[in-house]
Amino acid sequence: MKTTFVQINFPSQFARYINNTTDLEFEGESIADFINNIEGRFGNVRERLLDGDGQLRPYLNLFVGKKNIRSLQGIDTVVPQGERISLLLSRAGG
Repeated sequence: MKTTFVQINFPSQFARYINNTTDLEFEGESIADFINNIEGRFGNVRERLLDGDGQLRPYLNLFVGKKNIRSLQGIDTVVPQGERISLLLSRAGG
């Protein structure tokens, strides 16, 4: 299996669950592989990112580079070597 190196940009509310990690190598090449890897390393991450159907929670936006994975292949989106994965929280209110 391929090893992919990525940069991670998570807000502090989520970064604490991955020990404020900013760089990571993981086995595989998709967002699903990335989530499985950080779940295995840190635990309690998958349930915070994904809903019961295994899809990204609606109030979260996950980007590979500058593209939202929702407009790509969702959690099956391939992550290029050295790319940045960023997590943004949706805001609501008036």
